[in-house]
Amino acid sequence: MLTLVLIVSMTSYLINAGADQTRAASAPVSTPTASPSPSPRFDPDAGAALPQNRVVAFYAVPGASVTGPAHELTDAMLTRLKQQAAVYQQLDPAHPVLAGIDLVVSVPDRRPGPAGTYSHRVDAATINTYVEFCRKHNLLLFLDLNFGWSDPVAELNFFRPYLKLPFVHVAVDPEWMFPRHNGVPGVNLSNVRASDLNPLISAVAQMPAEYQVPRKIFMIHQYRPDGDDLANPYNPGAAIIADKKNLLNDSRVDLVIHVDSVGGWPGDIEVKTEQYTKWVAQGMQRFQNFKYGGFKIFYQLESKHKLMTPEQVMALQPAPMVITYGY
Repeated sequence: MLTLVLIVSMTSYLINAGADQTRAASAPVSTPTASPSPSPRFDPDAGAALPQNRVVAFYAVPGASVTGPAHELTDAMLTRLKQQAAVYQQLDPAHPVLAGIDLVVSVPDRRPGPAGTYSHRVDAATINTYVEFCRKHNLLLFLDLNFGWSDPVAELNFFRPYLKLPFVHVAVDPEWMFPRHNGVPGVNLSNVRASDLNPLISAVAQMPAEYQVPRKIFMIHQYRPDGDDLANPYNPGAAIIADKKNLLNDSRVDLVIHVDSVGGWPGDIEVKTEQYTKWVAQGMQRFQNFKYGGFKIFYQLESKHKLMTPEQVMALQPAPMVITYGY
């Protein structure tokens, strides 16, 4: 907006007492001056994946063929991903589908390793290959952190350079997370608390303003029940998230509770549907600290009995906004 400042300077008439001629100086022409234009206000809603869109992603640990279809980057994988996304697009045209990859970059281990963290990181060259693949093909990329004994915030910060990119988001899997060093991934069951997850949620919530990128998704995989109604919510055998009610509610990040339990036997669809109802739908209503549900299908493991169809996934209430496929 231009602010016009009119400056009028008038010279005095000088009259010579003995002369009949006056000299008058005319006023100078006013010149508008422009104040600096304010910078456009940053809007993290602009370009945010949720809630306008739905996400369909392929899961994988790089190079591990048993984990999911995105274990290697091929034209065939990309075609299959786009075809799967198109099915959901057809079922709900009101929500354009964004295809993506859920990539485990912090991998849990049964051995402590050199750092003593019971985890290792995927090498930078491999991650960069996935980043460029997603950039080229307009895919979202979830950096999936499994932690082991690693300090959660330090692990997130290690991958922070990638999170400056607008299409990169975060997923965490508490099943492999032992912040109190009280178990071994793949050997013991884990139990995490909101206080373990909230610093991560808060850090990701600050990233849009910090990096001037759209609001990010923070996806929490849930494999086993909540502990909110248990006498001992910290029992790993009974609950994976001790106190979901205490998860941070921050509007600057899109928190997704993602059901990723595994079927593959008669009655599994009914069980997974009930889990979604309890862990997502009821939790959403009770705690009011997350707005979106997610759901995972395992192509190979669950097809041993009967693979849940996209129509059945979309019949879940509320319909999942992030749907992933593994093996």
